Amino acid sequence: MKKGLIILALFYLFFPSLSYSFDTTSNNTKHLSEQRYWQQLLHFRDGKSEIDSANFFLATDGKTNPKAELEATLEAIKQDKSVYCRFPARVKWLYQQLPNLEKTNPYQKCTELEEIINNYQASKAVLVFPTAHINSPASMFGHTFLRIDDKTGLPLTANAINYAANTQESNGLAFAYKGLFGGYEGRYSVLPYYKKIKEYSNLERRDVWEYELNLNQTEMTRLLTHLYEVKGTYADYFFFTENCSYNLLWLLEIARKDSYLVSKFDFQVIPIDTVREVQEAGFIVKSKFRPSKAKRIKSLVEEETHATGKLKEAYQSEIRTELLQLKRSENSIEKGSYIKQLMENLAKRSQLPVLPKVVIKAPPDPMHSHKTSRVGLAWNSQDELELSIKAAFHDIYDLEKGFIKGAYIDFFNLKIAKMADDKVNLKELNLLNINSYAIRDSVFKPLSWGIAVGAIDFRNKTNFKLTGEVGLTYGLGASSLAFMMLKPALYYRDEIVVSIGPKLGFIRSFDSYKIGVFAIKNYFNKGEEEVHAELFSTISSSKNTAVNLKVTSDRLGSFKSDETYSISLFYYF
Repeated sequence: MKKGLIILALFYLFFPSLSYSFDTTSNNTKHLSEQRYWQQLLHFRDGKSEIDSANFFLATDGKTNPKAELEATLEAIKQDKSVYCRFPARVKWLYQQLPNLEKTNPYQKCTELEEIINNYQASKAVLVFPTAHINSPASMFGHTFLRIDDKTGLPLTANAINYAANTQESNGLAFAYKGLFGGYEGRYSVLPYYKKIKEYSNLERRDVWEYELNLNQTEMTRLLTHLYEVKGTYADYFFFTENCSYNLLWLLEIARKDSYLVSKFDFQVIPIDTVREVQEAGFIVKSKFRPSKAKRIKSLVEEETHATGKLKEAYQSEIRTELLQLKRSENSIEKGSYIKQLMENLAKRSQLPVLPKVVIKAPPDPMHSHKTSRVGLAWNSQDELELSIKAAFHDIYDLEKGFIKGAYIDFFNLKIAKMADDKVNLKELNLLNINSYAIRDSVFKPLSWGIAVGAIDFRNKTNFKLTGEVGLTYGLGASSLAFMMLKPALYYRDEIVVSIGPKLGFIRSFDSYKIGVFAIKNYFNKGEEEVHAELFSTISSSKNTAVNLKVTSDRLGSFKSDETYSISLFYYF
């Protein structure tokens, strides 16, 4: 055996040109195609590539066969020099794995890519997280994209790497359907960072968190090289899974070969959860808060109330200027009128004192908030044991730390209960439940609204439910809000039952606990009246565990109120 190994070693030592023949045998290409990094470069997961455009593959079955794609790439290296620029990341990796490939097919740099990388001189990578938009269901989860700083070190001149669905859809129902079931093409794009800041911070009034990453030069070059080869491709976009945040993880995994990010997500991908995974994988070194223009205006209004004399006039003039710019960004004022008013206001402003720097306190970092899936176990005074599971995201009982105050959205929140007689009943199933309690103030006056679709135990029977609400919300200090809503509802099992009535509530939140109370009075189409009142408190025992205490009171018509006390244990994952 030893003699055979020695002879084989001497054979390859004296005849190195024959090594390449071994390198390209079926066994060796199979070995290379099974390596994790090759499959990462193909975005290969669960037996197929997640990239759906045919131009990303050289083999006819390359989407499902990484070995065939590897062999086709090797063949293209021999015959088609365009492959060096078409797939620079995978070609470079093959040359690293097959040293003898250089002897028969000298490596050729992609001149265009080299010029881009050399001219840009990327110095730093930043993961950017625009927070939720409270009055937009499509944006209530937030968003993530990457910023690549150039040699100047100025963030606003940097490039942003974004992944998004390619859609101009104006029909809300069509948008929701296609977004849920992969009806759009998702594509990577590169655009100036200042445009993204304008879009999110100014136009959509969203705060932005910037997380600096510790990618070194080699890793950033890998990221940019792979981005170059996927720039003309697309993948079917799925709102809950293969979305904006998920596809950025492919870029980070490819940049840092030994990282595991994509495999952490199966059922749903929520942007803030991807930020947490990136942090836990050791990428994030520090964070920075960038307040929205709306938050700056509110801070100016707060300072103006305490100012006097010329300083008060200066604040008022500054506020008018900021509001004009915001209106223009939202296209709510014609350009000519905007310029005229702006010039007049700036002329007056130049005669007034310089304002002190506005200091906007950063809210709690979303990265340190609870995770977005939840399981709960509850016991109540009716001797019922209740199990609940919520796929995503954040409801009225969850602690607000790191989330937008008053923004609640749930998908697939299931509650089942073992009753006192040992029967198991469906208590409630929310397929979708949104409550947007957007706070009004002297400057911004949004409407609050809500919608819920699912099933509920209604009058001891499981009924389909469709509810809505619309109204007003006001802030009561920094940690409290109160809302007044009109709430219509429809229930259906054997017949349609409809109701409408007021809903009033109050919520006070702190870092580690919150309390809330609300009451709903329903007037049914058959003349009945029902009152439901609830007092609750949620107390955290750690970032991802909490205790919820609740007292509910229900009264139908003139019957005596039925009061129930319950305690729930929440675990977030």
